[in-house]
Amino acid sequence: MNYSDIERQTFKTFLAFSALMLTFLLLFFNLSSSVYRVSDISYIDSEDLDYSSLERLIGISIWLVDDYYFQDFYNDNPTVESISITKELPNTLITNIVTSDKIAIIEDKRQVPSKTSVLYKNLYIERSKDTNNLAKVVIENGPVKEGFYEEIITFVLTLNKYSINLNNVDISFDGEGLYVFHLETTVSMGAPSDLARKASVVGYYIAENPCPGEIRLTYSEDGKEIKAITNCK
Repeated sequence: MNYSDIERQTFKTFLAFSALMLTFLLLFFNLSSSVYRVSDISYIDSEDLDYSSLERLIGISIWLVDDYYFQDFYNDNPTVESISITKELPNTLITNIVTSDKIAIIEDKRQVPSKTSVLYKNLYIERSKDTNNLAKVVIENGPVKEGFYEEIITFVLTLNKYSINLNNVDISFDGEGLYVFHLETTVSMGAPSDLARKASVVGYYIAENPCPGEIRLTYSEDGKEIKAITNCK
């Protein structure tokens, strides 16, 4: 390497070091600056949510705020499905909070007195007696196996695609099988599994081809199709 090559290499090293130092200084001054600190947090106030953990962000450098800072908010508000933020420089956080949908009322009769709760889409279960426009699930006997509530959620979400008033839908679990009651129709669905596909059949007979009477769901011999054995009045 000749002398001119050494000069060029030294100059490149100097430029890289200078750029790194400049970046570090700019970052340091921005992080420590009183101008770029959170002083205003915008959110739609709801009496059902606890915003105290958000208010604790006041005074933190706006550059540092990321998903890590919202873990306490999720812990305080289990019905929240997601929270995202937009940073409006120099000091404002604009939040967008999405709460989980209520799926069904769960009445557990395995205990006395029976316990009534609300099942949310994110699997959170909250003690409540709010039955407004929700399907109702009654657990008559148990045990309830793992994945039961996930199946109920997929069933209701699939049924919701049809023109059906979910407030008229009652689901009963006797410890072995599920039964669906809608006005004058009773559907025996068997084990609480594969409920998304079963809901498509139930939705068809409730919304598109009403069958006042009894319906029993069975599988084809190869197990690939779900059939409905009807006894309509």
